[in-house]
Amino acid sequence: MTLARRTAAAVVFAAVLAYPLATLAGGAPRFPSRADCARPATAGADRVQVVYGRMDGPAAAEEVLAELDRVGLVGAEIEVDACGRWEVAYEGVESFGQAQALAEQARAIGFDARVELEE
Repeated sequence: MTLARRTAAAVVFAAVLAYPLATLAGGAPRFPSRADCARPATAGADRVQVVYGRMDGPAAAEEVLAELDRVGLVGAEIEVDACGRWEVAYEGVESFGQAQALAEQARAIGFDARVELEE
């Protein structure tokens, strides 16, 4: 076996061992929790947004956005959040109070709106 092949084999062997050892040293693999994706805002927060929902696919997010536009709640956009879900949110909010009022208005007409910290 040549030196290049031995080196390649050693690199592959080290990589095969590295993940399980790292997992054992640090515990089980960590997946994002709801707290990583949805960070509720409290009074006094600087950058807030109104989140109208998180969906598993872009088609569902487009439907929510179209419904928001239909009822006059314009300005929301679709983004992918930290957990890989499709988020429909309005980021152009100037204050926590304004976001609360907008979320209450949206909830009154059937949306599951929440005030969260802007990413």
